[in-house]
Amino acid sequence: MATVNDILSQFKSELNDSFTQNEKQQIAKMFLMNRMNLSMTDIILKRNEDVPKHDFKEILRDIHRINRGKPVQYVLGVTYFYGLELITDERALIPRPETEELVNWIIEIASDRSPKLLDVGTGSGCIPLAVKANLPNSDVRGIDYSQDAIDLANENAKKLGLTARFEIGSALNLEDYSKYKWDIIVSNPPYIPYKDKKNMQSHVVEYEPEIALFVPDKDPLMFYKDIAKYAKEYLVPNGHLFFEINENYAKEVKEVLTLLGFSEIELKKDLQGKDRMIKAKL
Repeated sequence: MATVNDILSQFKSELNDSFTQNEKQQIAKMFLMNRMNLSMTDIILKRNEDVPKHDFKEILRDIHRINRGKPVQYVLGVTYFYGLELITDERALIPRPETEELVNWIIEIASDRSPKLLDVGTGSGCIPLAVKANLPNSDVRGIDYSQDAIDLANENAKKLGLTARFEIGSALNLEDYSKYKWDIIVSNPPYIPYKDKKNMQSHVVEYEPEIALFVPDKDPLMFYKDIAKYAKEYLVPNGHLFFEINENYAKEVKEVLTLLGFSEIELKKDLQGKDRMIKAKL
């Protein structure tokens, strides 16, 4: 019989070298916690305990899936975002650490309020759900062009026991939301020009939904312009607009917001030192 320690060793020896040894160890622990319901303490104290044969075989299959290029989060079926465990699969983008930084910025700004928030292009629902979890009196809604994404976001809300509304909607046609006023509008829209696709990692291009990644080369700011125009009309006075952005278009997004008359426009770098998010006030 294989033991917990054998599984840890299996990940270290079998995962390909695109992962560091530390990453391999962390991935192994994630799978032990999720597949076998072990805590971090259990992993230490139960290192020499036997693992059921079917669990061991399933974990071996997981390692092979990862080595074939499938993202770890999709193989595992969950990811951890701002303290929440979210269901994660090919229906939406994998939530990124940079987006956690954006959420943190929103919560800092709105910590003394009960904001009404709209997330445009919500994907897994990670942004509104993280805001709701940390600001329980907030009223959060997410829209997405993909019904699959909306289904996933609703599944996450149900799993977490959080009240949020998710529904079909297009970032390029927000007229259906003209009866609402918002304290905060946020979006992490598609922002990668198709010309950059060839330079991207294969596990992103082959597995994550293309519709959530790419924009036409001729108009990479298309979503920012339409969402900002809507925000100009439907934010409350002193309301805030937040975007996650492509570092290569930070100056251009700022110019769009300036031309529309937003104030207190602020760019913020992510932990990698890249211009990754922007805030503007009405």
